Amino acid sequence: MTFFQTIHTPPAGRLIFIGDIHGCYDELHELLDLLKPTKKDVVVSVGDVVTKGPAAAKCLDLWRHRKYLAVKGNNELKLLEKAHPLFRFFAVEDRDVLMRGDLLRYIASWPLVIDFPDANVTAVHGGFLPQMNVTPQDVLREAELVPKLRWIRRKDGEWVHVGKEKKKKTDVLWSEKWKGERLIVYGHTPVREPKRDNFAFGLDTGCVYGGQLTAAVLSKGEWTFQQVQAKRAYA
Repeated sequence: MTFFQTIHTPPAGRLIFIGDIHGCYDELHELLDLLKPTKKDVVVSVGDVVTKGPAAAKCLDLWRHRKYLAVKGNNELKLLEKAHPLFRFFAVEDRDVLMRGDLLRYIASWPLVIDFPDANVTAVHGGFLPQMNVTPQDVLREAELVPKLRWIRRKDGEWVHVGKEKKKKTDVLWSEKWKGERLIVYGHTPVREPKRDNFAFGLDTGCVYGGQLTAAVLSKGEWTFQQVQAKRAYA
């Protein structure tokens, strides 16, 4: 598995990060029409392009054709776990992707993290524990955690991951405690509006649930956000 991708050369144009797509092809197409990416721009998915929505394969085909970048989300990893030939044959959900080996190989090639050190920005699906560093070594050590991180709590002097089933009222989102060397752009945690903490932006605004599909755009050192409304709730 590829864990960490570093892109040292800053784009000549914009850095465009898009939140959880979940197969919402019409909304993705509308958002890209608004953004009008050029060849100078770098477009990055923060994961979960697949599952739940109506047209994951079409979204993946578009992404690959345009040579955009993506990090694996927890749903890409779940899909790859189902890629055994027997499971694929009997699959009902996600069949449009599972029956295409080219798309499975494409997803498998995505890293867990894409780092843009010159722009001081990193893309991940879930997140980073506050004590982590944005390095290949730390990502490799926490490879099972970074695609699904959400809630954290203090234990024995460090922050630890807390599953949804064990969450307490005192637990917090990791992004609220992150003070690392990069601004982290992430998905995975659905919110009504983009979550803007001091050192992290959350972009999963629940398009597949009838919310919005969100892009965060870095241009000439300034951040802006662009959104489109879901056509309907798909999940």
